Amino acid sequence: MVSTQMSANKKIVCITGSVWTGSRSAPRRLLVKDGFRRPTWFTTGRPLTDAQYRQISSTQFHLARAKKNVLAHVRYRGSFIGVMRDDFEAAMAAAGQGVLVVGPPEIAAQLAARMPEAKVFALKDRAMDLSGHLDEAQRTGQLHRVDVDVLKPGAWTEVHNTMADIIGLPKIGLL
Repeated sequence: MVSTQMSANKKIVCITGSVWTGSRSAPRRLLVKDGFRRPTWFTTGRPLTDAQYRQISSTQFHLARAKKNVLAHVRYRGSFIGVMRDDFEAAMAAAGQGVLVVGPPEIAAQLAARMPEAKVFALKDRAMDLSGHLDEAQRTGQLHRVDVDVLKPGAWTEVHNTMADIIGLPKIGLL
């Protein structure tokens, strides 16, 4: 578990999904203006998401994992990517509202399993299925599916306002 003292008054939000191919910057901007911080990710290879990364060796990854500093990770094309506990806690300490993690469903699922207060938002086109990695988050009530029509004017404002309702933030006007 992440330090509950540090996160007691702040929120943990994970965004996953596959609808942002037409607008890669939208998910990373969602909630940042509201005071959320994105943690730095690590990679032993190439970056996978649009997050800020720091490169580490495979040995550094395995040592950090042995010391329980790897909060969430996934193996992708022979490399490991994820979020270290200390980077997550640094983002939480610097954030006004909390931490925002935008990434693959495996990462969101691992964070939700470790932090019961985390809210996971799966941004999907209406016809798309949810990842099986999110089954446990759905069972515990942490998962919130948000259907997004990226071609609809105001779609990202609707997404923000849906998430704001669930998180307990004020809504915004059109973006």
